[in-house]
Amino acid sequence: MSARDLAVVTRFNGRLFWRDRTALTTSVALFLGLGIGLPLMMDRLGAGGNPRMVLDQHLGILATVLVIATFTQIATTLTARRDQLVLKRLRTTGLSDRAILGGEMGNLVLQSTLLALVTSVALYVLTSLAVPRNPALFLVAVVAGAAVLCLLGAAFTAIVPRTELAAVMAMPFFLLAGFGGGAMGPILEILPGWVGTVLGLLPTGPVVEMARTAYAADGTLAGDLRAAAVPALQLAVWAAIGLFALTRWFRWETRKS
Repeated sequence: MSARDLAVVTRFNGRLFWRDRTALTTSVALFLGLGIGLPLMMDRLGAGGNPRMVLDQHLGILATVLVIATFTQIATTLTARRDQLVLKRLRTTGLSDRAILGGEMGNLVLQSTLLALVTSVALYVLTSLAVPRNPALFLVAVVAGAAVLCLLGAAFTAIVPRTELAAVMAMPFFLLAGFGGGAMGPILEILPGWVGTVLGLLPTGPVVEMARTAYAADGTLAGDLRAAAVPALQLAVWAAIGLFALTRWFRWETRKS
């Protein structure tokens, strides 16, 4: 896979993304609406005096909408292109399989990262949310999380029979990510402890933990690296699982063919 081919496919998918009304509604509008609206509402309802509550809401919502913009979006897009035989035609152009899939993932990682940054900056301006002490670690958490979720979403298409079911079948993962990330509020506190432990193993859990470390007021570079080591390892395990499933079961053609 050449860097030039990857850049070409990424740029091409980026143009298609911003011309797709469905993607603009489900990914961009929903990402910004939930990502900004819910923490802002929480801040206006009196949580402004409790920055930790606003931060928890922000990180939980961010991890949840990241699932929509990456996992759900790539599952829907790749399933649609598979069923329309677009993927099959792309393989005849001389592009490698890695460039085709990597370009789609690269586009969504880029779009999701930009949306996450816009959301965060808006909250820094409009609410009591403070700027992260370690912006680089926060950016790494978002990019790594988006990349792993895209990889898992692409592998997920192997069990999706047709385009119309892609978003529906991805919905349980979106809901679980919301509960595990804290986007639904402190609901985990009333559930058995093992539920929170299991949900924390989802790929959105490490993203929240890494991002939370970036916001910690008292920390050093060495401390940040130690705190981010376990979440990074969890994401690496999920990436390995997604890569194995993608190479083993990903389908380029419809079931009928």
